[in-house]
Amino acid sequence: MLGRLLRKKRKQEGNTGLLHEPTEKIVRSNPISPLIEDILDGQCIRPVYQPIVSLQNGVIYGYEALSRVTLPDCHLNIEELFEEATRANKLWEFEMLCRTQALKGANLKPARMKLSLNVDPNIIYDSEFITGFTKNKLLSLGLNSEDIIFEITEKSSINSPDVFTKVLDHYQSQGFKVAVDDFGTGYSGLVRVCSFSPDFIKIDMSIVRGIHKDSKKRSVVLGIVKFCRESGIQVIAEGIETKEELTTLIDLDVDYGQGCFLACPDGKFQVLPADVEVMIRQVRQKNQSPLPLLPGVETVGAICKRKETVAPYDKALSVYEQMRRAPEMTEVCVTDDEGNVHGILTRNYLLGCFSGQYGYSLNCRRFVNELLNWEYMTVDSSTTVDETANKAMARNLDSVYDAIIVTEQGKYKGVVTVRDLLLAAIDMREKRAADASPLTGLPGNNTIQFTIESVIRGSEPYAIIYLDLDNFKAYNDVYGFPNGDSMLKTLAQAMMQCCAKDDFMGHIGGDDFVIVTRHRDIESIQNLCDSIINTFFNLIQPLYSSLDWERGYIMAKDRHGFTDNFPITTLSMAVVTNQERVFTESSALSKAIAEVKKQCKQQRGNAVIIV
Repeated sequence: MLGRLLRKKRKQEGNTGLLHEPTEKIVRSNPISPLIEDILDGQCIRPVYQPIVSLQNGVIYGYEALSRVTLPDCHLNIEELFEEATRANKLWEFEMLCRTQALKGANLKPARMKLSLNVDPNIIYDSEFITGFTKNKLLSLGLNSEDIIFEITEKSSINSPDVFTKVLDHYQSQGFKVAVDDFGTGYSGLVRVCSFSPDFIKIDMSIVRGIHKDSKKRSVVLGIVKFCRESGIQVIAEGIETKEELTTLIDLDVDYGQGCFLACPDGKFQVLPADVEVMIRQVRQKNQSPLPLLPGVETVGAICKRKETVAPYDKALSVYEQMRRAPEMTEVCVTDDEGNVHGILTRNYLLGCFSGQYGYSLNCRRFVNELLNWEYMTVDSSTTVDETANKAMARNLDSVYDAIIVTEQGKYKGVVTVRDLLLAAIDMREKRAADASPLTGLPGNNTIQFTIESVIRGSEPYAIIYLDLDNFKAYNDVYGFPNGDSMLKTLAQAMMQCCAKDDFMGHIGGDDFVIVTRHRDIESIQNLCDSIINTFFNLIQPLYSSLDWERGYIMAKDRHGFTDNFPITTLSMAVVTNQERVFTESSALSKAIAEVKKQCKQQRGNAVIIV
């Protein structure tokens, strides 16, 4: 009875809700659910907010607004209530209640962070939705369209994809971001993504859960990440519940993460626990230090420049005036007293904040941390120039030329501009090209020496694999030098097919090659060597005549001039690790490799010895 009286009064007086004024346009044929009726009349929805965290640097990127029911004795969860509202022809009203409650607390959201709102895909066709969510209404709440992400669930089918795409284009053209939610559980998957190019894809928690133990799930996420990189789409993984899941997602280069291991939903806009932020940065730092990790200008730490920073609670106006007086000041990094990085203010962004009719008056009293642009790039000082350049150029077009912040042990070290980064990358590639083997294209002796010395100085596990061809001289004598060159190229090809992207491969000269690999145990090193042997054996068959291959040997003269039978070419692989013996000098390591190589040569056929 009370519900009917409240509805009657609201209909007579008009709705004073936050976002729109609904009008009855049609006669509803379905009965109204008493549960939905009571929730709408009592506005029994409260918002909670869950952080969306960058897996690149551990900084909170935004918050997803979620709804919780406050009606006593309600036996349905929020998803079931949306289904109930749909059956009662109250989807729009229920949707607006959830959104209104979420936006009421949005004025407490940290500046420049995104607010993600869930949208039922079927409600997006409603004309009241299209006209009811405008920039003016956001401004009245202290928000703008750049702050909002619409999450469209992928679980529901959409009857008219063309209309759906048109409406989404309408919102994206106004500056709103669009995300596909629950990706991997719905009807059309990548086909739908291709049709309207969202800004984000949210990988469903059913894929994230236990991903560290499931190679198929890792392959799926790896494929999604690769597709999104090529399409300019960012990836968010939701439902992260364990450290192992988080570490795996960082390894797979997922952009953002969300889940209770990071932070559970809360009524306040909470900050990320310090230990979680440090963990993300440490795992990312470990992944950003692949071989070759060479001294000098091979790392961004050697080319970055330490510039004056500002504090989070400095006045934004003073930084703005400083930039106006100094045209060469293209950016300023924001750090606290302990050297922790809080963000970066680029010249174009800050000048834009103070421009326009109201820009100066709105921002002149704000602190620096209120204007921070949270989409910045940080790398550890030990990261290679090449890797940093590749990641920098993979950013969105609006930030691709922004400077990169360089850290050392998680603290501010300096910044490197894209120009300096690309010049250094070109210089390094020219030096490597001059040092590389003209036959195989693999790095030569100088790079090999630098690489070995760099791993010796470190404390992480490594293995040096020395590869040598057996019976190669006899093959050269019988088949000639051009075919001998083909044999060397084939070994390089086998190495490239079997090694991981972070493994270093070099060509010492002649039939001598080297591989430097990290983070491998003895079993995985053995598997790598066996894989190279098998791949090489399968690749060299065309290099022999059918007669020699079938009988398994060639006839050639030995070093004393006597004719002898020489088996098909095999591999000797001498492996030295630092798991039981620590090497402080490259000369001691070279001596150990020579001893193991001698043991290999005493065996017939393919040989792998690991010490």
